Order: sequence, then C-alpha cells, then structure tokens
Amino acid sequence: MIKKAFKLICHDIFLLSFITHKMSTSITIASPATYRYLSLQAAVAQAYATLRRHFVSVIFSSSLGGGHAPNPGDSTISIPWLTKTLIATEAIPRTATVISAECKGLDGNRGLVGVMTRVHVSYVLGETGAKSDSKDTQELHLILKMSGDGYLLRLGNIISGQAREARFYSSDLAKELVPKTLLPRVYYSHGSQWLGEYVILMEDIKQRGCSGNQASNNGNLPPVDVNFVFGNQIWGIPPSIDQSTLPGATDMLDQMFVTAAGMHAQHWNDPRLHKLSWLKCVGWYHGVDRARWEWSVQAGAVSWAKGKAKAASGEFDVKYSEKFISVMDKAFEQASWEKLQQRLQDRSIPFTLTHGDFHAANMILDRSKSSTSPDLAIYDWSEVCIWEPTTDLGQTVISDVAIPVFQAHARTAMHKYWERLVELGAIKPSDYSFETCWRSFLRGGVEKWIWTFAILCNYPSMPPKCVQYFHDQMLAFIELADSEKNVSYGITTVACFAPPSAE
Repeated sequence: MIKKAFKLICHDIFLLSFITHKMSTSITIASPATYRYLSLQAAVAQAYATLRRHFVSVIFSSSLGGGHAPNPGDSTISIPWLTKTLIATEAIPRTATVISAECKGLDGNRGLVGVMTRVHVSYVLGETGAKSDSKDTQELHLILKMSGDGYLLRLGNIISGQAREARFYSSDLAKELVPKTLLPRVYYSHGSQWLGEYVILMEDIKQRGCSGNQASNNGNLPPVDVNFVFGNQIWGIPPSIDQSTLPGATDMLDQMFVTAAGMHAQHWNDPRLHKLSWLKCVGWYHGVDRARWEWSVQAGAVSWAKGKAKAASGEFDVKYSEKFISVMDKAFEQASWEKLQQRLQDRSIPFTLTHGDFHAANMILDRSKSSTSPDLAIYDWSEVCIWEPTTDLGQTVISDVAIPVFQAHARTAMHKYWERLVELGAIKPSDYSFETCWRSFLRGGVEKWIWTFAILCNYPSMPPKCVQYFHDQMLAFIELADSEKNVSYGITTVACFAPPSAE
C-alpha cells in the first residue's frame, strides 16, 4: 500500500532529516557505502535493461522473432508469446490462437507501487490465420503487474525487494499453499532482485466465473472486493454493488481470520522459511540487512515529525489525540536495531509465512462457484514475509473494520482463529494460550500501523479525511488494548523504504 512512497518523498525527508528530527542515538543514520553500492547496482541494471530493449526490438521485429515476454517499460504484449504462454499454462485450449490483447489502465486501483494493467484477451479456436466470425471469439481477462522502468524506480525496487512477489508466485510456497483458490492463478512470473524488476501475468480474480475465464457461474454472484463488505469506509461503496447480497461484517471478519489460520498453520515455526533469503524479514532474523531497516525507521520518524507539525500548525486539518501522539513518539524514540533483534530471537514468539499487507482491499470474495459458501482470494503478495502471525490480523482490523464492530467482535474472531490453529495441529494450548495469542494481536496490529501511519500522515496528496480515519481507527484499537496490562509498542516490521541522503 505504501511501498512507492519513497519515490515521491524520500529525497525531501532525508535532506531535511538532520535538521528536522533528532533520532534516538541507537539509530545509525549513515550507511553511505551500502547506498553507493545499491546506486551503482541500479545504474548497471538500468543500462542492461536499455540494451535489452534495443536487442529485443531488433530480434523480434525480424522474421526470426517468435515473440517475447513483456519487460518493464513495455506498452504492448507480444501476441505469439502470449499464445504460447496461455496454452502452456492451460489457460486456453491447445487449438486456440490469440488474435488480440487490449491493455487498459486498472480503474479504481489505489495501489502505490508498480504498473497495473488489465489485459482483455480475445482468442479463437482453430489454426492460425483461420477466419472466424466474431461470435466464435472467446475472451480471457488478465492482470499484468510489472515494475516501472528507470534508474530511480529500479533503485527503489532493489532497496524494497519488490521482486519478491514474483519469486513467491514461482516458489513451492505458493504451489503448496491451500486452498488453491487463495491465490490468483499466475501464468507468467519473472522477478530479479539484482535488476530491481518484476513482471507478473495473472488472472483477473474479479472476473472469475465470467465467460472465457471459467465456466459459467451458474447464476452465482460475481466476485466482490472484501473492503466493500466492511463499507469501504473512506471511499464508499460503488452504486454498482448490490449491498443486499453482501455478508455481514462480523461473518466476513470470522472468515478472514479462519482463512488466515489455515494459511499460517501450514508454516507455523517452520525453520525452512529461514533459508529463503528472498522472503522479506529473513535477513533481519539472521541479523543482517540492518541498513535497510534503519533507513526505513528514519523515513518514518522524519515523516511523522513533519506530519505532526503540519497538523499542529493548522496546515493539515487532522486532530491528533495526546494519547496517540505519545504512543507514536515513544515508539520512534525507543526504536533500535538491538531491540528488534531481541524480539526476533525470542523463541516464545512464533513466526510463520504471512502476507505482509493483509487488508480487505487486497482480498476478493469469490462467489463465482457458490454464493452461500464463497472462497476468499488474496492478492498483492509484494510484502510476503516471515513474521509474527497475528500482526496480519491486527493490520486488517485497523485498516478496514468499523470501530463498533471490532470493539464488540475482535476477541470472538481471534478465538476462532486460535481454535482453528489448535484444530489443525499448529499449536498446543499449553504452549500458546489464547490469552497470549490475543495480546500478540493487540500489540502487533498497533506496531504494524505505527510506521505505516507515520508515512501516510505526510504522504503527498493524502486527503486529511484518510489520515483522520486511520488515526481514529488506531486510537480505538490502542484503547481496546488498554484493557490488557503492560501492552507496549515498538517499531518492528516496516516496508523496506527510502535510501538516506548519502551525499
């Protein structure tokens, strides 16, 4: 949700960081050697990509060309390559020929990283070149997600590790994850951390059950964004959505939590995760990648200081409570790599494979097969990581769920999550009690949002109503946690963010 923010504000906040905010002495600001190395890597990667573009244009514009996979910066998709790829992945019959692929912008997409394109594929059955009436044309709806092209974009992707989503889709983790409906079907996935780029071609989950993507949905309802179920509290629900067909908010929350339990149980305290260096946070568990973490913390601290000052001066119409300010200030003042390491090496705190950006806007309620027992599909795995499991759940409650709903129902939903973990054999009640799980949820949700809020409160063109909404959500969640004694918050998980001013 906030990964691309570095492109717009990192230069400003780091040039001002030494004069606008005093960091804790435990935060090391300067890592110039690391930054110079990554900058050189990005420059070499961009030079390579430029040469590749010219090479590809020459080779595949000739009669020798059989089509090529899209690369960052491409505005079209090679039809021969698309045909071969869709046939190889059994998306279309072997006798099919793609006759067109129309690329359009993704309406309503508020993601802040990469380029998202909706691809409308038309194909016919039969030999290439055979004429076909329009009524014989079949359709397939795809999403093309790829990184932007350019030196600064590649530098940002290298620092933030954005290629990990493509790596995830190609990994055994994704192939083994159940249920299979949990992920979008991916037809092509390329990710290079060294080049700072990724390309993913996948199904458009919102079109499941439509002609060409799957069989007719037999009268079932179409897929719907899960954030509409919760009221899409900032932007509202489009008139095209029949709200009478949506499940209740508490039922939806229960399904999300039980689904998360099934996902988390598959790799609960799984030591194999520590060997996957491309997964976010693995380096932190091994005591490396300190510079990226500290850059990110400093980016958040400076952004929070500026956002707080704008609100105090009246420049930005947001009201912060004293309690909220105290929690935020204390978290940044006490942030340190050493404290993070103490947390990560605490064997009483579980870890598992987590989505990393688990909120309703990244979920689809798939009603194409059953309107009464719909599946939950989750996309945008760009922050997939190894982390404390309940952090995912706290994030989505603060992000999406109305305050009265989570005040009344969060504990019930968490108990269903915990019971499902027990049922699946991931935990033993004697080793991981419900009260431990509940406190982890309360702490992790706030910790996930402290850094995120710090970035958003000073994010360019972010409306005051959005910042006020997240402030109010966080404050209510903090007050919910007040019912428990000795719940404290630190800076732990962050999006690998902005480079420092290394000049």
